[in-house]
Amino acid sequence: MKKVICSSLSVALATGLLIGCSGNTSGGGGADGKVELTFSAWGNPAELKVYNRAVDAFNDMQDEIEVTLTGIPNDNYFQTLTTRLQGGQAPDIFYVGAEDISTLIENGTIEPLSDFLETEDSYVKADEFTDDIWGASRKDETIYGLPVDCNPYLMYYNKTLLEEAGAKSPQEYYEEGNWNWEAFEEVTAKLRDHGKYGFVQEGGHPHLLNWIWTNGGEFATDDEVIGDADPKVLEAFEFVHRMVEEGNFIFAGTLPEGQGMDAMFMSNQVGFVGAGRWLTPMFLETSIDFDYIPWPSNTENTLETANIATAYMAANSKSEHVEEAMKFISFYTSQEGQETRLDGEGNAVPSVTGIDEVVLNQDKPEHGQYLLDAREAGRVVSLEYTSPGLHRDINDVYELMLLGDKTPEDALKEATEIAKAALEE
Repeated sequence: MKKVICSSLSVALATGLLIGCSGNTSGGGGADGKVELTFSAWGNPAELKVYNRAVDAFNDMQDEIEVTLTGIPNDNYFQTLTTRLQGGQAPDIFYVGAEDISTLIENGTIEPLSDFLETEDSYVKADEFTDDIWGASRKDETIYGLPVDCNPYLMYYNKTLLEEAGAKSPQEYYEEGNWNWEAFEEVTAKLRDHGKYGFVQEGGHPHLLNWIWTNGGEFATDDEVIGDADPKVLEAFEFVHRMVEEGNFIFAGTLPEGQGMDAMFMSNQVGFVGAGRWLTPMFLETSIDFDYIPWPSNTENTLETANIATAYMAANSKSEHVEEAMKFISFYTSQEGQETRLDGEGNAVPSVTGIDEVVLNQDKPEHGQYLLDAREAGRVVSLEYTSPGLHRDINDVYELMLLGDKTPEDALKEATEIAKAALEE
């Protein structure tokens, strides 16, 4: 049985902001002659505040367009969005996950952006983004979504909890060049024996890729799925499976409804969670003493590749104001838009070049540089996200493994077969 975990706080706020299902939600004309655009995104309450920084800046800088942000709960975000697209009630502008954008490209519900980016009306050009950030948002050299920003995966850890459990600091291991899977197993075992959870393991494909890649393995190349032919992939599956079985990790799918990893961390129940910068604004609102640490490596390299999570911003092809929608998208993802959102206590790392300093313009957590290091070492998921819906099918297989209903060998074999079949269609 599949369970999608999200923060109860996120649901509470985002539900309050949710666009109603009755009536047309696309933008129109205001009484003052402005074009009114609707914009939807997922996010926890602190993230929505970050998004609104750029919305407010755009609304204040010009008099022709007024953008209104509304939140859609993380839980079933894409299902809600596609239902509204099919019913003609979707917003003009919306976030799309990297894993889902190929579906909207295939069914023609989002507008190509490449031509607009070359015009004088665009606040950003394609070559301002880092080269390897496009993933499945670019098909046959046509761009359909702009990278909102990016979120390289690393780990958050609760300093106080580790001290109380008598565990050595991850920072000490890292400075010694020993922050590896063995060290992580030792630290999470200390937390387990102290009556806490060591780490919340999520069941999605990118969450397994973090272990595959930090083991030097490959599930897929640029044009081929090779997961069951690479022993390092199986080794990663076996490690995660064993950590869940031995109680060092807890599988997110077994948490109580509404009890996400963020809530677990904020209530001092778990020592480590894996995420990008998006949890930082919310954690900074608490009294938790936390810091970042890179994903532990199982190779000779101190820092290995981990996943870079991305979201893309797309324009509804049925919007009455496509040009205006694209103009806002270009601002929101431009240097100015990203700096407005991400400077100081932001929720992500820039996807455009030239403004890395925004990540370091905050006092806490101490090691903000690790976000930039993780971005340089990391990469986005590409091939697997080009097949609509593939990630959901293989996630179901991973979930059975993490629940103990499938062996790592069988899970890897089945996931590989599913991926190969989907990509050959």
